[in-house]
Amino acid sequence: MKTNKSIYNRVLMVSALLAVFFWCTACSFYGTAVSLCRGISVKWENGGISPLALTRHQTYAKQDGATDQPEVTLWQANSDKEVMTKDKRIMNTDVIVVFGDCRDITSAVMLHGDFPARSDQFGCAVSSGLAFLLWGSTNVSGLPIKIGGDVRYVRGVFEEEDPRLFYQVQDESKELLSNMQLKFPGIGTREKAESYLVAADFSGGMILELPVIEWILDIIFRFPAIILAAGILVRVIRRGKRLWPYPALFIFFLPSIFAVSAGLFFCMDLPEIPAGFIPTMWSDFEFWKSLFMGHWENLITWMMAAPTFRDVRLMLASLMTILFSMCASVFVAIVAFMVRLHAFRDVILGCVAYTLVLSLLLLPMVSDHNMMFCKAMYLIPCLWFCVDFMFYWQEGKLVFVPDERKDSDEKSISQQTEN
Repeated sequence: MKTNKSIYNRVLMVSALLAVFFWCTACSFYGTAVSLCRGISVKWENGGISPLALTRHQTYAKQDGATDQPEVTLWQANSDKEVMTKDKRIMNTDVIVVFGDCRDITSAVMLHGDFPARSDQFGCAVSSGLAFLLWGSTNVSGLPIKIGGDVRYVRGVFEEEDPRLFYQVQDESKELLSNMQLKFPGIGTREKAESYLVAADFSGGMILELPVIEWILDIIFRFPAIILAAGILVRVIRRGKRLWPYPALFIFFLPSIFAVSAGLFFCMDLPEIPAGFIPTMWSDFEFWKSLFMGHWENLITWMMAAPTFRDVRLMLASLMTILFSMCASVFVAIVAFMVRLHAFRDVILGCVAYTLVLSLLLLPMVSDHNMMFCKAMYLIPCLWFCVDFMFYWQEGKLVFVPDERKDSDEKSISQQTEN
């Protein structure tokens, strides 16, 4: 008997540790994916928009008093471009030409300095991988580097193994940049992006509504918490149905229902549903079909059209978020099924142990500026511990009284007879 209990405790402990580990790993990838979902992306397979054309449109829009104008970043990824250091060391690297805010198109963490500003005509930023290959160190701020005949100076080094370099082009440049990032005030939508592109006469681009991808990842990342919340609701409803025939016991149980409901409302920070996902009638199945198929076909078309380094990183981070979140959900369900708390001390120890392990696993990731913290991740498991103990405690308090059920049945029979 003691051996079986020991095996049970080991399985419970291992399952709990795996659940927390997978959820924390999903949190890391989720932060990277969400940081790449800022605004709406537009891609041109052939051609693009020049900084000069964008600047002219922004000037005319400002003169005309146009409102709700987005922040725009143009960029172009050029592969295998030759760069050379002062001591004639040459190598090929990916060069990202930017007009706008570099942080709109990358989630990389800066090790030294910063990305070149929009007005910085002679600056650039290099990856740590490129810095090591060219200079053997990441402490290279201020060093010159020759790119396509122009000399630029390193303003910052960002953490990335692949050799990559960012630099800004100026307002008067006529170079066509094939990617655009739009950030609207409030929540950007595909309709806003289409209206902006038509008004600016920037036609021919494919639109990817990144906030929709972010919303889907928000839901998937919260799957372990959603499973626990659903389990709590099911247990409350089942207990309520059992007590319903006993009015006195059900009234005693009502405060617990309100407390659990309030706890779930406070702890479960679900994202808002995008406006484009709300139909006129929820039973409009054709709407849901066209909505899903439209976004899916758009995503596939986008990825098939020569994916950039940013597209690849977003896709990888999204897939890893889904994979690790699903794994965490499985082990969370196992732990929720196995855990049994019969003392208030066990509740306190469970909450403290979970929070401590979660914090220790997330601590190495805190240096990542893209790290996301979810309230449900911290509070929903602790709420489950509290609810589990509450049900155990009520087992000894809310005892079925046969006479009460009998009186209730007699009243029901009497009412039916009178009718």
